[in-house]
Amino acid sequence: MKRIIILLLLVCPVLMLRADEGMWLLSRLKQHNEAQMKKLGLKIPVEYIVDSLSRAIISYNGSGTASFISKDGLLLTNYHCAYAAIQQSSSDEHNYIRDGFWAMNQGEEIPLKGVDISINRVIKDISEEVNAKLVGVKPEHSTRFGVVNGIAEKYRKQYPGMKVTVKSYRDYTLHVLYVTRSFQDVRLVGAPPFAIAKFGGETDNWTWPRHGCDFAYLRVYVSKDGKSTGYHADNVPYHPEVYLKVSAEGYEKGDYAMSIGYPGFTERDATSMQIWERQNVLNPPLIKVRTTRQEILQKFTREDESLRIKYAEKFASSANYCKNSIGVNQWIEDLDVCKKKVEQEQEFLNSCENDSVRQAYAGMLQTMEKGIKEMARYRLALGYYVEIRNGCEMLNFISGFGRSVPHVMKEKGASMRNFVVNVKMYYKDYSEKVDRAVTKALLKLIQDDLDADLQPNFIEALKADYNGDIDRFVDKMYEQSAFASEERLLAALENPNWKVEDDFAYKIAGQMEKKDREIFALVSKKLDVVRRTQYQYNKGRLNFHQEDYYPDADKTIRLSYGTICDLPLGNGTVKPYQTRLSGVIAKADVNMGNPDFDLPEKLRTLWESKDFGRYGENGDLPADFIMNGDVTGGNSGSPLLNAKGELIGLVFDCNWESMTRDFNFDQDLHRVICLDVRYLLFITEKYARVNYIIAEILGK
Repeated sequence: MKRIIILLLLVCPVLMLRADEGMWLLSRLKQHNEAQMKKLGLKIPVEYIVDSLSRAIISYNGSGTASFISKDGLLLTNYHCAYAAIQQSSSDEHNYIRDGFWAMNQGEEIPLKGVDISINRVIKDISEEVNAKLVGVKPEHSTRFGVVNGIAEKYRKQYPGMKVTVKSYRDYTLHVLYVTRSFQDVRLVGAPPFAIAKFGGETDNWTWPRHGCDFAYLRVYVSKDGKSTGYHADNVPYHPEVYLKVSAEGYEKGDYAMSIGYPGFTERDATSMQIWERQNVLNPPLIKVRTTRQEILQKFTREDESLRIKYAEKFASSANYCKNSIGVNQWIEDLDVCKKKVEQEQEFLNSCENDSVRQAYAGMLQTMEKGIKEMARYRLALGYYVEIRNGCEMLNFISGFGRSVPHVMKEKGASMRNFVVNVKMYYKDYSEKVDRAVTKALLKLIQDDLDADLQPNFIEALKADYNGDIDRFVDKMYEQSAFASEERLLAALENPNWKVEDDFAYKIAGQMEKKDREIFALVSKKLDVVRRTQYQYNKGRLNFHQEDYYPDADKTIRLSYGTICDLPLGNGTVKPYQTRLSGVIAKADVNMGNPDFDLPEKLRTLWESKDFGRYGENGDLPADFIMNGDVTGGNSGSPLLNAKGELIGLVFDCNWESMTRDFNFDQDLHRVICLDVRYLLFITEKYARVNYIIAEILGK
């Protein structure tokens, strides 16, 4: 196999990528992207982006992006990135989801729990250093990883107190050093009402045109001697070395624009069979389970504001990825993605002049196809188990924290205290009646959608003892289990005679976990074969991406660039690049009665008065806009910068036509949806009237 891979380099031509496709490593911009970026309009040195601007851009909780926009540690990110923090800070008395939140001074800012951010202090290509150490080293992953980790250890000593990571790409030939600093004292400064931030709700999610004002302000605090600590009343605002300049000057169609952020994961080298598996095996259980659960949550939360607060973030995060998966499946079909991938694979095979190389790669494709199809039935079942366990909150708690109860009951002391803290945190946003309704619906999916050999044991007992009546079965489980509520669980923990192993729900969760493990055991070896084969296949294809190579996204900082432009569709329709406040009002009027389009009267009043201040343009107010960059999940909250490196917008979504972007990029159809910075400044100044934030941002 090694000989075949080497031959492949000699007999196959190089495939070229378009320069503005890619989530680019900052360490390679100078070498590979600078010329094209300047051709499109970049006006600042690439070195300034890498060595300065990147220090203002932050990884938010490992799942989003934020950026410093003032010398006093003010952060800007998406509302939906901070949604969990906003929800956790809300209560029946202080409904920040409905009303928004604005601190009128730093003393009113709300400390947030569970928020962790990190900034890059060093980004450096150390390929030459690492590759020198890899000469003569065995090619096994574990051996090479050990060498790379040894070099990382050297840098850990050089940068004490910071996180040091070395990322290796292109089969251990490209190596990038990242040195980051983390912060835990993060406080909520301001956020608009949900109705403004998420205007359009799930109806408009993943679509263009959009009219949301998806932003939130946070602030980072440190100890008086500048150390990163958890919350303390004596902490002071952090003063970043670099923060972004916010520009309210606007833009024109065709202007250069770039985003810098932390995209999650992509699979640009996915084969046709992997895409088939995503469409037919992995996505269907996710879509069905989440859609079922979301319908129940929506019913309860629309009838009860208190429940809406509890389940706001849970519903939003679930619905977001559910709709994404629906879009992925639709656009795989509409764009014939699998067929096009097959054609690309055949072109790849045809380009190999050496028969042995061609046969080797054809065999790899056949091995992957065989393994994926043999695993399909089982992986689909595993998808149901994962989604149902996550969706049934009581059972999910048992599968996570609940398994430690025997130890906690035995050890008492600190173990018990920590467990009680986790119980209180988990059940804070839990409703027994909601979870009971969800569990009834989701267990019915196991009964109806999975074959008998893929079902947990209690399904057979349910048929015998309950005549298949899942509702009665679930009611009994919630009536008898100590895990059905915080109060009952805490009381059970105080009872020395309580045997958790006899708990009804504990048994059911255990049977589901057991069946899950049994099914996974049936596919684990096949999965390993498919993954190893995929690695070998992609390892060869890497050699076709020469100068324009970019690795798949992996939550490291990346840059994407392009221009602000319209969205032309295949039917001759063109969707303009910008929306305005007039469109917000019009959409609200057309969709009267749909809660996704409710608007606060105060915003309508501001529209009618036309008091847009310095942010208006031609008697209207810019709202959102699009550009043709390359982003994915994790880029939410990324700053959208102009040619001078100034912040003009905030990335918050992608369009419906770009749902397949994780495994392909289409410059004609894929668009990045951004909030115009003038809209968020208008809401801050005119709607919320927190002028000190405006002065802090604009320096006026």
